[in-house]
Amino acid sequence: MYEERKYPYDSIFLPLKTFDISKDPFQPLPFRLCAVGNHRQRLPVQSTISQTYEVVIGRFGNAVVRIQGEESFILHPDQAVIFKPGRSIEFLAAEAGWESAVLRFDCNAFSLAQFRLSLHRPLALRSTRRTMELMEQLWLQGGLDEETSCRCSEIIFALLLELKMQSATHHHQRLNSIQTTQQVLDFIHENYNSKLTLAEISRRFGYSPQHLNRLFKKELGCTVHQYMLKLQLEHAADMLGHEERTVEQIADEVGMEWRSFYRLFQRKYQVSPGEFRKKIKRRSFV
Repeated sequence: MYEERKYPYDSIFLPLKTFDISKDPFQPLPFRLCAVGNHRQRLPVQSTISQTYEVVIGRFGNAVVRIQGEESFILHPDQAVIFKPGRSIEFLAAEAGWESAVLRFDCNAFSLAQFRLSLHRPLALRSTRRTMELMEQLWLQGGLDEETSCRCSEIIFALLLELKMQSATHHHQRLNSIQTTQQVLDFIHENYNSKLTLAEISRRFGYSPQHLNRLFKKELGCTVHQYMLKLQLEHAADMLGHEERTVEQIADEVGMEWRSFYRLFQRKYQVSPGEFRKKIKRRSFV
């Protein structure tokens, strides 16, 4: 049984181990193991032409992946990519000690196509724990007897299925995250001047304040409060340039207390609301 280990990305380092399938009498199997283990990149660039299908899972650091005839991309930790045979692949380690888990296997195109996994593009994973467990099981296999070959084929199937389930779940969660954030944004834009609080917004959408803030930080790079404040001040700046109402009236219109509005407006625009209005008017007469 795979044990909990205090190593980066939940596994020990497994040196790359190869298996000679040239004389394998069990070729009709859906998948045949060619190599499995970890690779630690010390040189800045490594270029290879794989003769088999290859799964590479990022474990530590980032690397730029260049594939012959296709756009480059960055492979992050907790991402996987599957390569077809016969393509020139170049890995450019973005930092020293870039480490990846590697699985090379032989199969017919139909065996892999049933998983409908994107090739040559990164697949986002929730965790590498289960995939590294399966990698370790493959690494512990040996010989070419019928039982071992069948077992390796089953494990490779399970690993590809795990990649499919994790990447599909991540994509679904990502869509839900975007949809939720957009719904909250729509509500804020309609009610930004109603002195909304994070607690009120959270209750309306059925999430905790902490969860909503995490969504906003992930999708927009700011908290809910920071976004609302930005929206209020931008609306106030537009009103100062186009309306004759007093600063106090505009502050109230965007849902802010006057003293806080004055201080926060000056922090954002580096001038007071009154000076901002004068600058806008001067420009309009130029």
